[in-house]
Amino acid sequence: MAFAAIHPEAGRIDATLPDLGRGLTWDQVHKTRPRVALRCPECGHGVHAKVSARKLRYFAHDPGRPADCTWLNESLEHHLLKLELATAIRAADWHAELEVRAPDGTWRADVLASSHDGAQLSPITDEDIQERTERYWAEGIGVCWVSPGGKAPWMGHVPSVRVREPRDHQPWTVVDGPAAFHYEHGTWIAIDDPELTDFVRWVLREQTIVHRVRPRYRRIWYPTSESYRRRNLIWTTSRHIDTETRHEALRQRQDERKRQAEQQRQAEAEARRQEEERQREAQRQEQERQRKIRAAEDAARWAEQRRTWEIEAEQARQRHEAEERQRQEQARAAEKERLRQEREEELTASRWWTGLSPVQVDQLRDAVAEPLWKREATRADFDPLGVTVDSAYGIAIYIRRRLHGILRPSPASLHRLPPVVPVYVRNAREAHELVSTGNIDPARVVHFDLPDHEQMSLM
Repeated sequence: MAFAAIHPEAGRIDATLPDLGRGLTWDQVHKTRPRVALRCPECGHGVHAKVSARKLRYFAHDPGRPADCTWLNESLEHHLLKLELATAIRAADWHAELEVRAPDGTWRADVLASSHDGAQLSPITDEDIQERTERYWAEGIGVCWVSPGGKAPWMGHVPSVRVREPRDHQPWTVVDGPAAFHYEHGTWIAIDDPELTDFVRWVLREQTIVHRVRPRYRRIWYPTSESYRRRNLIWTTSRHIDTETRHEALRQRQDERKRQAEQQRQAEAEARRQEEERQREAQRQEQERQRKIRAAEDAARWAEQRRTWEIEAEQARQRHEAEERQRQEQARAAEKERLRQEREEELTASRWWTGLSPVQVDQLRDAVAEPLWKREATRADFDPLGVTVDSAYGIAIYIRRRLHGILRPSPASLHRLPPVVPVYVRNAREAHELVSTGNIDPARVVHFDLPDHEQMSLM
């Protein structure tokens, strides 16, 4: 939807004006045969004149319109607000043009208001509000941004107002932007819902102007919501600006009196501090004299105490040396006992395995592996290192790389066995020899009915 179009002969025409701004009638462009070749001022695509169900005249794009045309992305509410602003501007006896672009294309105003002396008003919404405001100012265009939404993040940062659409037979109203200064409260208070038409007339006649609020007054009171909002810029009158200036002068005088009172208070506090410091210094000197007396007494006591400690330390050192010699002797004895025990274990293990032939060892391995294979289809792996100390001078048995048991550990080395795992021996005699040591649970010992001597076979 657009309110402006380019006529092939008359140039730019405006659907909101009775003569379309060029001395033409609506019937000369609406449903004519042949159709007038109108174009969109924004994208150059063909448009045609239409009338909405609300009797609103506008220009609609022909089929095949470009998706990036700015006017296609504006809401109906936005279009109605532009029309309302144009109507209010014209009611104030100003000239209003809709959807005007700068000659060099650097800016585009939804509504451009012009007086005879060239002053202008351009309400619009945009994300890059600060940059566009400065661009308008550089062109000598006065700006007022108008937002119909619930929130406008730029409110109070650029010249702007927030409006509310008509409801309950109420016209468009301004709900955020204008404010009046109350001297007694020392604050700006938002003006309750003036009509948009009145506000536009005030601005165009310079009865209301944009004002940069002084830093200490930027919390604006909104009676409707009973809350404060921070605003850097507001719309107000020169009288209220003067009132703010007078109040600021009052505040500065009050601040000056407070500053002088604070300086007096600080001077009195400094005098008290200096007197207290003098008294503390006298007290400190007396305390220092007493401290030196006590220090001399303490030094004598400490000298005596140190002599006592030195005697006790020497006695303790001698006791420590004696205890250290005793510990070393005990360690040597323990090491000697350990070596003796290891030799005894080695000899016992050697005797334990000496009488067993390789064939008998293989018989025992088979006796262990065969039931496991039949019962669980699992192969038993025997430690390739054979007899090891870690296995109590027996042979470790693994199933799926996990320790399953020990084959024929030495009776003298049962204390080296891993916990829980079963122990396998050839027969009841060997089992009795292990159990009789008292170093293994009989339930852990598994034996087979294998003879003590290798059986001879005839070929």
